[in-house]
Amino acid sequence: MPKNVNPISLILFAITLIIIYFLFSFERENKKDIVFGCSAALSGPLQENGIDYTNGIVCGFKAANDAGGIQNRHVKLRVLDDQYEPFITSKNITSLMLDSDLFGILGVVGTPTSEEALKITARTQIPFLMPLSGAEFLYNYPYKHLFTLRPSYADEARRMVKHMQKKNIHKIAIFYQNDSYGLASLYALQQAVRSTPIKIVAEGVYNRNTLSIHYAFNEITKAHPETVIIGGALKPTVEFIRKTAQFNPNLTFYTFSFVGYEPLRKALLSENLKNVPMYMTQTVPPLSKNLPEIALFKRLYKHYYPSKEPTSIAFEGYLASQIILKALSNSSTLSRSSFEHSLSKLEFSLVDRQMVRYSKTYHRGLQNVYLLPLNSETGGDVDE
Repeated sequence: MPKNVNPISLILFAITLIIIYFLFSFERENKKDIVFGCSAALSGPLQENGIDYTNGIVCGFKAANDAGGIQNRHVKLRVLDDQYEPFITSKNITSLMLDSDLFGILGVVGTPTSEEALKITARTQIPFLMPLSGAEFLYNYPYKHLFTLRPSYADEARRMVKHMQKKNIHKIAIFYQNDSYGLASLYALQQAVRSTPIKIVAEGVYNRNTLSIHYAFNEITKAHPETVIIGGALKPTVEFIRKTAQFNPNLTFYTFSFVGYEPLRKALLSENLKNVPMYMTQTVPPLSKNLPEIALFKRLYKHYYPSKEPTSIAFEGYLASQIILKALSNSSTLSRSSFEHSLSKLEFSLVDRQMVRYSKTYHRGLQNVYLLPLNSETGGDVDE
């Protein structure tokens, strides 16, 4: 060793080379993944929705990766927990978008959280994909970077009203969450009944992430409606139906899909409410339906999540993953711009003979809305 070379300097130089090697190796490995970002409730009162929806997306991605990926690259979903709080969503989306190679924001869960994510993604036009919300602002505004999968709350409300008219119901009330999700449910219902004899005779609200239903219960029951429509989360919905059905056993209940069909049905049946007429609108086919897409999803979900039961929300997440994978497969190069171009002209049969037809000016996915009785043993659509 030459006398003028300091051994400590050599050691530091060697360590620096090792660090640089591993940093660049990590970067090279990272470049092999096609990454989407997500903010969803993985903890808190809405965690079942967040976990189920993201599990469904990841289930589809894992199956594709195990089959070789997209051009030998793996597709990943990077999920950050927002506890269904919009201010956390804002931090999460901002953090995720620091990755310049991110292909898009996928699978944000909830209306107030989607509203926050949409504001941020609109500034940079990074793709905002398949949020778990049917709020009207996701459908009626010309956001070129936004693609939806599920029908809107307006579509769901029209399906409820159609069924109510068959049952000759005229006086209804609505119980809803005091935030943009609840207001979106209220607005959808108001629009759906506008040209019908059905009248909204009472409204009752509760605060998000609470069980404060007492005020809403009083406001609604004193108006003596025939039916109550619910735009709420799981636990307050169960508590409200239990309490209100005890007060008036003749009431009929309808809920929007966001609450989650399987967990709500299980909770309500455990409350000895089998004789209470209860319905839920659903944006994907019921899992009891004999469809090849459902059979494949159930098989894959059992493989990747053996300790969890498949749910409709997980199935919706899985369907979202199939759209993403199809667009990636059709991309000329694996870049964000090529992916967006491919997504904007995507046309294929997704589920239950429903086509997804995206174009440069049309970014809505599924159209069918199902209506499921919550106290049925089979869980099929009311029209089956």
